[in-house]
Amino acid sequence: MIKSKQILTAAVIALSFFFVACGSTPEEKTPDAAAVEEAVNDAVDETEGALNSAKTPEEIEKENNELLKLAEEARKDALDAGAKDANSFAWEIAEKEYAAAKETVEASKTVDHSRLLKDVINRYNALKAYADAKKAKARVDELNFASYDQKNYNEGCALIDELAKPESNAVLGAEWGKKSNAALECMNSVLNAGFKELAKAERTEAFKAKKNADSVKCAVSRKADYDKYVENFKNGDQNYVTKDPEGALANYKKAKEGFTVLYSEVSEARAKAQKAIDEAKKRVADSEGTAQWADKEKPLGDEKIEGIEAEDAVLLEEDDFSESEANEVEVSEEIQEAE
Repeated sequence: MIKSKQILTAAVIALSFFFVACGSTPEEKTPDAAAVEEAVNDAVDETEGALNSAKTPEEIEKENNELLKLAEEARKDALDAGAKDANSFAWEIAEKEYAAAKETVEASKTVDHSRLLKDVINRYNALKAYADAKKAKARVDELNFASYDQKNYNEGCALIDELAKPESNAVLGAEWGKKSNAALECMNSVLNAGFKELAKAERTEAFKAKKNADSVKCAVSRKADYDKYVENFKNGDQNYVTKDPEGALANYKKAKEGFTVLYSEVSEARAKAQKAIDEAKKRVADSEGTAQWADKEKPLGDEKIEGIEAEDAVLLEEDDFSESEANEVEVSEEIQEAE
């Protein structure tokens, strides 16, 4: 039993590493150091209880191995997220605890080390959240979004700065994780607020662009393109109400740009067509003047002459915009806020 206590105590040396690094002595315990020691003692007590539990040695060994695997996965996720660079001191703490945990499990495979292993998992998960929070803050700063939710931005910055201090590590992984996750939530809230405002403004512009496209009957002349941009607009609405304002912004932008191009191209084509019509009318008017002179000087009489249409003949069909009205897709000018 004493040997088991010694092994488990050695496994949490990683937490006391902080105090060694900072030059603390056993006689100069801070409240945080005392809390760590209490956590270690709790872990020892749990181990002693596990020795008399209903679990078989095989079951305990299997659980230890499963938790160790989860710890390895959590470590990889944290490393991939950039945790090592985001907070090198906290990373070293986690690495030492992880190494001690592996050694402990190997030395006493049938002893329940679940609390120790879970703390390792929590510590790596907390580091991943911290790295993600720093990346989110960097993005907020790059986009100048802080003013959209200044309160959460300030709170998130304070938590990030607090966790950057070495003394913040003198707690269990779950406690450190509460703050790193809170920092991430704060920064995500700022990003969400910023993208939400931009998305609403972009939606207004996309709606105006669609009305312009409707005014020149794009739903008929460029139906495939028109339908595609309507779909972008609707997808933006779907993103918005499902709390993905960044996705909404991207779709509204596609719709706005698409409708704008349609309006420009169709308007230009219509202008060219109108110019051709005006020129044709001018030629007709000139011809009528010539015909009037000819009728006066050399009248033809009432007989029908091949190649000359009757006076009341319909040469061009009237424009019919009923198809355009049927093809136009109505969208709401306002969007309902998600609950």
